[in-house]
Amino acid sequence: MAVAAAAALFRRLKELGCPALDGVYLSEAKDIQKLLCAPSPHRLDILEWICGSVSPAHRKQLPSLGESQSDLKIKAMANLGYHLMLCRANDLDLIEGKVSAQEQLHFLEQLVAVIPAQALSAVESFQEIGRKNEAFIKQVFTSPYLQSVLNPECHPWPSDIKGLLLREDVLQERSLLSVTSHEETLLEASKELEEVVAALQDLRKECSFLHGDPAGADASSAHATALQTLRLMASDFSQLLVAFSQVYERQLQQHCERPAPVLSCLGPLVQEVHLGLQLCVQELQAFLQVKETSECIVNTVKQKEQGKRFWSGSAKATLSSKLEELQQKYKAIHAALKKCQQP
Repeated sequence: MAVAAAAALFRRLKELGCPALDGVYLSEAKDIQKLLCAPSPHRLDILEWICGSVSPAHRKQLPSLGESQSDLKIKAMANLGYHLMLCRANDLDLIEGKVSAQEQLHFLEQLVAVIPAQALSAVESFQEIGRKNEAFIKQVFTSPYLQSVLNPECHPWPSDIKGLLLREDVLQERSLLSVTSHEETLLEASKELEEVVAALQDLRKECSFLHGDPAGADASSAHATALQTLRLMASDFSQLLVAFSQVYERQLQQHCERPAPVLSCLGPLVQEVHLGLQLCVQELQAFLQVKETSECIVNTVKQKEQGKRFWSGSAKATLSSKLEELQQKYKAIHAALKKCQQP
């Protein structure tokens, strides 16, 4: 934000012709901010020219002070800012550039804003205004559009409106309307409204299909309503026919005019192949069901083998462990029987 303000202030000082910026060409915004906000003799020269442009007294006083009297210059510039209500009389750090860049730029912008109102004298202002007016008048009188504006070829009103405005009967009617009172206008409007209402009532009586039959209506009224309904249906049907004919001509006709397709002699063979493929698919589905059933049986057997349960007269154990136990008992009994058979 401060960098952009410094660049804008630098351009403004260039436009005003500050002699302290002659030969100074800076393109970087940071360098411009450093020039205007960092304490330096160059910055004091710029501020001295601004104060001299604002106040004629300071224009004579500040150059008379030497470099050794810079403190007096700073106090004089602070005093000028105090009289312009831009700062306090003891804001010497603001003049020296020892405060924040935002405060310095705000002070300088307000101080530079006073220059156009003070730097030009009254005679110079009138001369500048005279030169601008003279250039504008010259531009107007030398413009090729001046004669066309003074003497237009086309009437500003449109041709249809122009004819109505120039007719004598229309002019008389307009004059009469302007003369008539407000009450007469209301009476005429009310009469026209009554006539319109009466016409609408008559039209409503003729269009009996727009409302239900009143109580006690005769058969002719019902017959008329039926006829109106039939007419409405016939109108809708005719619109559908017109729409279908348009669709047929634009989209369907080119397909309908084609010759009939030639049937292939391989039709029965294709049907047999299709039937065989359907049987094959059914067999594959049956095999898939057998596979799923066998997997389910295997899983059930595994669960039975690995699951622990209570056997009669024993602790909880799995089927495999119980079979091993029975095998061990069988081997022991078999060995005992062999021993008993030996003499």
